[in-house]
Amino acid sequence: MRVIMFYVVEFFFYSAAGWLIESLYCSIGEGRIINRGFLTGPMCPIYGTASLVMTLALYNPFYDKPLLVFLLGTVLCNVVEYLTSLIMETMFHARWWDYTYEFLNVRGRICLKHAMYWGILSIAFVYVIHPGVDKMLRGIPENYVLWIGVGVLVIFLIDWVHSMLKALDIRRMQDKLLGLLGTVTDGFASVKAGIEDKVTTLQQQREANSEKRLDKWNDWFQQIQDTLSDYELRFSAKKTEARDKNKYSSRFLRNNFKIEQYTRRQVEKLKELGEEIKATLFENGEMQ
Repeated sequence: MRVIMFYVVEFFFYSAAGWLIESLYCSIGEGRIINRGFLTGPMCPIYGTASLVMTLALYNPFYDKPLLVFLLGTVLCNVVEYLTSLIMETMFHARWWDYTYEFLNVRGRICLKHAMYWGILSIAFVYVIHPGVDKMLRGIPENYVLWIGVGVLVIFLIDWVHSMLKALDIRRMQDKLLGLLGTVTDGFASVKAGIEDKVTTLQQQREANSEKRLDKWNDWFQQIQDTLSDYELRFSAKKTEARDKNKYSSRFLRNNFKIEQYTRRQVEKLKELGEEIKATLFENGEMQ
């Protein structure tokens, strides 16, 4: 039990340290304070997981083999990063990082440049960082380690559940946007093809079917408007009312900019599609 709780405390220590470094890096780059990570609290579990992997797989077995530390650290930490990204994408249909445009990337989840970073970090961790941290943590009285580990674990689990619910809420919104985009795009493409290829036939049938078609377009426009209004109310960082009602959702999107960019792209596509539908229909007299 003592050994397990020691590793639990170590996990949370490195999760917090990783969160601090990444948040500072992103805050400096963005020119504003950013609380990075999936959780509300100051933790990025991927760094805690990577630290445990390096401690158990590298620190003791290969301490006297720096080259193996670098190579194995590169491989193992990239496996952790890839699996973490895959799991998060599968669960939430969103990415917390994206290396798609980086050289030699694997499905945007890992890439050569960041693989080298992990290798360098493995060397720094094993020979510079962890010896001091390990000594410091082992200096904490055993009963303190137990209470610290249990206390932080409880807070972590509460935060995790809360963050899961919020992330799933964003997933539902993005699924709704994608579903509506697919439905309207397919329907519009079909009708647009009919407008371009069968203008005469459509004109002959216009009067008979105008009410039915108009109801369909009105229904689509209403869905678009409802979805966009829902997005603005729940996720817009610009409206005070939305911030007051959904502070966490706004923080979640603003601080995880890859997710924010993806969501905003879907919204813009929906807006553009609505304008294209209007332009095509008015041009061909369908809504006159």
